[in-house]
Amino acid sequence: MIALLYQKGCLRIARSIASDLKTAFAGSIPVQLISAEAPFRWSEDPSWDDLLIALYRDSETFGDSGNGFIEEYIDRRKGQASLLPVSLASKPQKPPSAVAGVKALEFDLAAAGPSGRLVNRIGGMLGLRWSGRDSRIFISYRAKDGAEIATQLQQYLASLGHSAFLDQAKEDDGETMILPGRAIQEEIDRALEDANMVLLIDTPSAPESTWINHEVDTAGSLLLPVLPICFRASDDPKIGPRFPALLSLQRWVQMPLPEKAPRSLSQDQLEKIAHEAEQYLCEVFRRKCRVPHLVEKEFVSRGFAWKVLNKRLLMYQSSKSVPRISTRVISHCSVFDPNYGPAMKRFMAFLKQAMRCNFSLFIYDGSLLPTSQLETIAGLHDEPVVILHHQELATLIDSNFTTLMTA
Repeated sequence: MIALLYQKGCLRIARSIASDLKTAFAGSIPVQLISAEAPFRWSEDPSWDDLLIALYRDSETFGDSGNGFIEEYIDRRKGQASLLPVSLASKPQKPPSAVAGVKALEFDLAAAGPSGRLVNRIGGMLGLRWSGRDSRIFISYRAKDGAEIATQLQQYLASLGHSAFLDQAKEDDGETMILPGRAIQEEIDRALEDANMVLLIDTPSAPESTWINHEVDTAGSLLLPVLPICFRASDDPKIGPRFPALLSLQRWVQMPLPEKAPRSLSQDQLEKIAHEAEQYLCEVFRRKCRVPHLVEKEFVSRGFAWKVLNKRLLMYQSSKSVPRISTRVISHCSVFDPNYGPAMKRFMAFLKQAMRCNFSLFIYDGSLLPTSQLETIAGLHDEPVVILHHQELATLIDSNFTTLMTA
């Protein structure tokens, strides 16, 4: 839920902002107006997509009730509260005391409207809109038939504010992103570790590239989303990626291969690729926030302590001790649908390096998987792992981990 906590005299603008949010996000997340003069208790259970906006003109007169509401909101979320102070003052001033350590957004003409800075910032914080400043996109391509496309795409993404890595792209000093004299594989691996998506320029010669296959494999081990842009000639009836590891993705962008040199994409094609990439990034972001939140909630509500083992890889520990019995669970919250193979392999590698546990859980999102697909995933490992949807977790815990069979 998005809560607009507004200071006295700010109701009109608060209503306008609420209207902008509902228009921009098509009512996908509830918006509530709350007066700082007499705020009610936040009755909803804390959720990962809660956002409190503190709307003020004069922080000195914001009042104890408004600051108290903010403090309670923060306290209930145990350090994971999303906050955004918004200043309506004509001159910059610090936010209300309860949120003084958070940078405020100044509400000016550029901030107003469904496409204004305020709505865009809120969308970025909740994964409803993708902010270019938050993206690090790795472009994988084969120079033989994909260099011109990759260069054009990198320049277009950069014009939108995205940080797009392309090994031959020129920096401000005139040198390429990978400097002459640097170890290529080390630089590529470092760029992949920093990325949050791989855009694969899947041209006819791409599968022949050792580098691209390395990049696809590395992305899998890092649990990076890969979006193939599948270019096929007019006489090629096949669809989808040319890489076996990506066939089960069921998510790609299909485009005709430009036949004449220099190969170039139309404005519509560039916009389509950017839109698909941003949509995918938003979906993954929301799942990465939502699924661990739901899993943590089930464990903590049953007396387990919760610990993040590796946030990037979504690996978590839940532990509980009663007289003479100690239970330790390691869970991986897989956010990709339906290609869980790389995630399972990465989970297996993580378990081999982790401390021993009583149970290991591979928890997935999306649609419930049929038995045949569960058996396929189970065949990817040689350790006892329970594979389950997060909606099945409560039943498993309450049964003392005996309800679902270990795969």
